[in-house]
Amino acid sequence: MLIFCWLLSAFAVAEPRVVLISVDGLRPEFYLDSRWPAPCLQSLARQGAAARAVYSVFPSITYANHTSLVTGVSPNRHGIDCNVDFDWRTGPTPGWNWEAERIQAPTLWELAGRRKISTAAFSWPVSVGARVDYLIPEIFSVPGANLGTTEELLRQTSTPGLLDGIQRQSGLPFPLTFAEWDNWLPAAVGYTWRSYHPQLSLIHMLNLDWTQHRYGPDSLETRQAVSQLDASLQKIVEQVDLQETVLMVAGDHGFLGVDTVLAPNRLFYDCGWIELEAGRIKAWKVYARSNGGSAAIYCKDPDLLPRVRSLLRRYGAGRWTLLERDELDARRTFARASLAISVAPGLALGQSVDGPFETPTERRLGQHGHLPELLPTGWIVVGPGIAAGRDLGSRSLLEVAPSIGKLLGLDCSSMEAEPLELFP
Repeated sequence: MLIFCWLLSAFAVAEPRVVLISVDGLRPEFYLDSRWPAPCLQSLARQGAAARAVYSVFPSITYANHTSLVTGVSPNRHGIDCNVDFDWRTGPTPGWNWEAERIQAPTLWELAGRRKISTAAFSWPVSVGARVDYLIPEIFSVPGANLGTTEELLRQTSTPGLLDGIQRQSGLPFPLTFAEWDNWLPAAVGYTWRSYHPQLSLIHMLNLDWTQHRYGPDSLETRQAVSQLDASLQKIVEQVDLQETVLMVAGDHGFLGVDTVLAPNRLFYDCGWIELEAGRIKAWKVYARSNGGSAAIYCKDPDLLPRVRSLLRRYGAGRWTLLERDELDARRTFARASLAISVAPGLALGQSVDGPFETPTERRLGQHGHLPELLPTGWIVVGPGIAAGRDLGSRSLLEVAPSIGKLLGLDCSSMEAEPLELFP
C-alpha cells in the first residue's frame, strides 16, 4: 500500500501546503481529556488523526526537539543537544543556540528550497539566518549574549519589511510577553499567508511552556494558559483551508511537576573538580550541563571517570538514572559527554556550583528534559483525505519531518524514521 497515496492525489490539482504548529509543552491529555479547556485542540483531534503519546528525542528540551522536528534526525546528527551555548573551557555561556548555521543536518526549509517550495517560519528555535522565505526567527534579549531589545533583535534578523507589514495590518502593539506573542501570532501568520502564500509554514507557540515551568503542569495558571493557547490556535486554524492544506499540531515535550532542585555540580565542586573565582567558573575537570530534567556529564580527564561514576551512583539512589556512554549512543545524543543523568519525577537539576546540593522549591514548579518515556507529548494531523478520529497510537517525534517531506515531495533520505501511514 502506497504511503500517503490518496492524500497526494488530493494535492495533485493544487500546490501542496503544510502547516506545522508547534505547541511548546503540549501534553496529549489537553486534547484527549475534555476536562481541559481546549475545544479547538479537541475538535482537531476528532476531525483528523491524533496520537495518544509522542516520544521526543533525548534530552526532552525545546531546541533539541524543534531541530529534530525539522530535520528528522537525533541530536548527535543535527548537533543541537542543549538550548544554551556551552564553552568547553569555561562551561555554560549566556547565549542560546539561535543560529540556523549550527544545524548539521538538512532542514525542511533547505529541502523545500531545493524544490522551489516557498517557506515561512514564526519564532521557530534555531532559525536565525535560516534560508526561509518569510522569517521571523526566535531570538530574545539576554544580558551578556547580545545587544538590544528583543524587538530590535527581531527586526535585525527577520525578513526585511515583514514585521513592518504585519504591524501595519494588525494594529497590535509589538508583543512583550510570551502570552502576548501567542496572541499576536494569528495576525502575523494571517498577514504572511494572504500576502505571500507560503507552501510550508512553521509556527512555534511559547506561552504554555513558560506557564508550566513557573506554576506547575496542573496549576490553575496552566489551565488558563491552555485556554488562552487554544483561543489563539483557533484564530490560526480559521485561516487554514483544510480542504487543500494539511495541518499538524505537534509538541516538543511534555511536563513533570517539580518540588526539589538538585545541583550535581556541587558534588564536583566539593571534590575539587570545579574551581571558582569571584563566583564564576575559573576551571573545571568534571561538569554537569543541566537540561532541567537531565544533565550531560563532561569529564576532561578520563582517569577521573570511575570516581565520577561512583559519586553519581552514590548520590543518585532514588534521585536519578545514570546513563552510560553506550546508552547515549543508542539514544543518539550528547556526543561529547562521558555520562548523563535523568532525574525522577518531582526533581529537577540546576547549574549551581557552590550552593546547596538539594533545595526544595517555594511552590510546585514544572520541568522537562528528562528521559522522553517519562513525559510524552502530542501530535494531531488534519487535512484532505485524513479519516476523522484516526488513533495514531504511540509515535516518535522523528516521524514528523519525513511525514511533512512526503507530503511536499522532498528528498527525505537523510532522515531516520519513515513517514506516517495515514491510510489503510
